[in-house]
Amino acid sequence: MDQVESNPTIPVKALQEQLQKKYGVGFSIHKVFRAKSDAKKIVVGDYQKQYEVLRDYILELQSTNPDTTVKLELRDVSESNLGFKACLRDFLRLDETHKKSPYPGQILTAVGLDSNNGIYPLAYSIVEIENCESWKWFLESLGDELDLHAMSNFTFVSDRQKGLLQAVSQLFPCAEHRFCLRHIHENMKKQWRSKEYKDHLWDCATATPVLEFNHYMHQFSLYDKSTYEWLKSIPPQHWAKSHFTGKLL
Repeated sequence: MDQVESNPTIPVKALQEQLQKKYGVGFSIHKVFRAKSDAKKIVVGDYQKQYEVLRDYILELQSTNPDTTVKLELRDVSESNLGFKACLRDFLRLDETHKKSPYPGQILTAVGLDSNNGIYPLAYSIVEIENCESWKWFLESLGDELDLHAMSNFTFVSDRQKGLLQAVSQLFPCAEHRFCLRHIHENMKKQWRSKEYKDHLWDCATATPVLEFNHYMHQFSLYDKSTYEWLKSIPPQHWAKSHFTGKLL
């Protein structure tokens, strides 16, 4: 508390070193981070709770200061004409990650692109486990918000998780589902790690004409037949530019 009160911007690493030196006990960086967060709430106050008493503060001002004029304007964000739907791009990146907390679970996320090709965090959900049912619930909820239906031709990008593949194919059969090339490469590296494998994969993925794609795939087969067969098992319409429909290049 004293360190945070005297220096609210003290780095967590420096605070960790001070505590370990003072008490002669090791503290994990995550524990120190949580302790600093709790201390800051006590020192500077909880911002959310301060906003919750804003109306009470206004009433107090008016009762103790006659003729005081206070204007509080509330805005319903659901009625705003800004946001993702205002400049909709038919592209969503779907991903998942494990929660790092005492309560197990996984976080499902949907990220879009704005009109300046900037990343647009769109939605997230905390679920018990990542499977087809949890992805269907997440995508159905997302579809309700974005007015997506079974015939929508959105483009989804994912890491090929089986439950997600099933959910997208069932809910949005007309959507184009592309696979993250980085994840494909990460899977490839489990058996084939050299830079040459990455270069061959990249040549195949970025080739534009189908003939050029076939050429690079043939070159890959000459380099390593087993890797070629592994890559061939992944339908090219999901990862190779030459087989995309052209909706999003």
